[in-house]
Amino acid sequence: MAKITQDQAHFLLLKINSLMGLIPIGVFLAFHLGINALRTVGPLQYQLSIDLINNLPFLFGIEIAFIYAPLLFHSMMGFYIYFSGKRNVGHYGYPRNWRYTLQRITGLIVFAFLIYHLGTTVAPKIFYGKHQFLAAPFLMDIMNAEFQTWSGRIIYLIGISSATFHFANGLWGFCVSWGIIIGQNAQRNASIVFAMVGLVLTFLGFATVLEFSLNPIPVTPTVGE
Repeated sequence: MAKITQDQAHFLLLKINSLMGLIPIGVFLAFHLGINALRTVGPLQYQLSIDLINNLPFLFGIEIAFIYAPLLFHSMMGFYIYFSGKRNVGHYGYPRNWRYTLQRITGLIVFAFLIYHLGTTVAPKIFYGKHQFLAAPFLMDIMNAEFQTWSGRIIYLIGISSATFHFANGLWGFCVSWGIIIGQNAQRNASIVFAMVGLVLTFLGFATVLEFSLNPIPVTPTVGE
């Protein structure tokens, strides 16, 4: 069997990284923002969705395999691409060059935001043992407090908009690099479609922040301790 060359390994890692940006990371982002947007319907609907997720069997293993491990790999590859790539928007201000640069910058912002988000939600939930039906009231109290400050709102608005741009722009890049959309017209039309996808996800995230900010409603566990 012929050995894989360094260039082939590099190409394969980039393809895996591109694929993980869509599945499972992109799918999880859309799912996460959609679930959180249930808060705009009512606190009970949102609480029940958190109850359902936090009572899944093997939840920790699922999160490690399908969320945290792919995120870590995608982040490390993103850092590698950022520090090894050449950004030439100063010389060539084409839209594609700007999107490439913004993709790298938003990736760094999202990485920092994820550390903050996990550190203020998941880490305390694990530390204080707030699992199953205790998770929803605990997490909702954290979010209620978070969005009563302008600093919390700004952090989340920047984090959400960076994540949705990174996903939508990355979706376009995925389709181009995998040969799904070919030709200038197809690529231009796809950029419009994916921009709309990003705007919809951004709207869901911003609406959730607004709802928490205006209606910080605490809840009790739907099932007793």
